[in-house]
Amino acid sequence: MEQRVTFSGSFMQSFTSIGPMLDIAALFSAIAVYSGPYLGIVMLISFFAALTTIYVVWNLSKHFQSNGGYYLFAGKTLGKGVGITTSIIYAGYALLVIPNISLFVSFFILHVFAFNSQTALVLSYAIPLGFLLILFGIVSQGLGRSIVYTIAAGIVELLFIVVLDVLFLRNASTFSFPVLPTTMGGAYSVFSGVVFGILAFAGMESPVYLSEDTRRSGSTVPKALIYSYLATGVLLVISAFSIMAFLGKSGISAYSSNPFYVNSSIKSSFGAAAYYLFAVLAILSSMNLCVAYSNSLLNEIKRMVKDGILSINRLGNHQLLLMFGLSEVVIIVVTNYFLGNFFGFVVIAAVVSFSYMMIQLIGGFSLIRLSLRSAKWRTVTIASLSVLMLGITIVFSFIADSVPGSPTRFSIVVFVAIVVVSILVSYNGSTRARSWYDRVEMMNKLEMKESEGR
Repeated sequence: MEQRVTFSGSFMQSFTSIGPMLDIAALFSAIAVYSGPYLGIVMLISFFAALTTIYVVWNLSKHFQSNGGYYLFAGKTLGKGVGITTSIIYAGYALLVIPNISLFVSFFILHVFAFNSQTALVLSYAIPLGFLLILFGIVSQGLGRSIVYTIAAGIVELLFIVVLDVLFLRNASTFSFPVLPTTMGGAYSVFSGVVFGILAFAGMESPVYLSEDTRRSGSTVPKALIYSYLATGVLLVISAFSIMAFLGKSGISAYSSNPFYVNSSIKSSFGAAAYYLFAVLAILSSMNLCVAYSNSLLNEIKRMVKDGILSINRLGNHQLLLMFGLSEVVIIVVTNYFLGNFFGFVVIAAVVSFSYMMIQLIGGFSLIRLSLRSAKWRTVTIASLSVLMLGITIVFSFIADSVPGSPTRFSIVVFVAIVVVSILVSYNGSTRARSWYDRVEMMNKLEMKESEGR
């Protein structure tokens, strides 16, 4: 296999999968709805919580290299059944990422340009489907060309965020921020925000799904993960506090009830040109993220076929893209019809966040099991801390999001359904479909080379 991905491609695969500009434009507003004046603290907590998870994937990626990613980690350490379960959970939530971002782009564009209600209704379907068409135009060119796009677009995104933070800080109205919540309600609001804050780092592990296509992946992927995490994390924390300084206390209050308050503030402070440039870069970041996620998901699905998890014979790249595209179209249309583009975005984002945390939780247990075998107690401790932090966040988030009136109550149901279906498929294979289950073989990159050399 030709290994076309270098360090720069692996770094930008992680960076653009995180989508920092999209986080600033979209997820920050979702965090503000729940956490208000604790936006900066939420991002700081999320950054340090992500430190333990990035340590987990960094460590595992040095031991195992396959486009199966996390399901290979789980399968090799926790058993084939857990690996199969993990593969389905990841594929399920990765399929939701593109519709989620497409719905946000639709909502974002419809707000930027004030259309009448009838035109807006038509565009609420046309925009996400058009976005999806452009995405497929890029991804269908193959991994080599789409990685070149990822690097170029990622550099533009990175530079714009730096300029934006400088503008926010130069026009700051306050540097006084609340540090810790003083009530239980405030604590719950912080944890609800952390669900979305952790989601801001979702995708940082995506280079592991390109391992078979990456030169010297055993060293390149771990290094890219660390540098991407540091660059993105610092940018997002600075950006969160910069926005708070720029908006001030009254502005943050307005931001909590109006997700586009930052946009209008940019327009009034820096002019229409900055406002439209902000919008264009947010959409560019959305496309960057979707290209990176699509490459990860398609690589994982191809690996699932090769490992025997998916029994799909003679499925070429064009057929796979067609199936992928049709699935995304159905999700977009159904979600937009029942929930609309904004609430659809919020609900799916919560499902993706819970699923992402579950995948990371499985990764933490995988590293614990691997490290116990070799008595690496420091690694066991850090991985255990990651599992503990993710577990606490999931529990508190479930409590906070299950209250009546929360738009993300339905997200819990969808997330639980994905996990239950994944477990049932694996259990059924190990008990009733033994011929399929026994054929499943999760191959590490080193094992693939040995197999090819025989």
